Amino acid sequence: MNCDRFPCHFLEQDCSLCFCPFYPCLDMRTGGKEKDGSWCCESCHIIHHPSIAAKVMDELMKGQPISLVWKTLERLL
Repeated sequence: MNCDRFPCHFLEQDCSLCFCPFYPCLDMRTGGKEKDGSWCCESCHIIHHPSIAAKVMDELMKGQPISLVWKTLERLL
């Protein structure tokens, strides 16, 4: 990996979605939380799991609205 931030969450993560398309999700089930007045994702392990990243990318490439893709992801939480 040629990124000075790797790993930003965990080793062997999928970095296809370097910037989360759901930010700020404001959903504490992801491991994210409020920190210093903004949403902090440092404990979120959801979007970088290879199978989840692939599903999200596939849905976005099909033109699905972000809100519908998030609803699909919520079912996995």
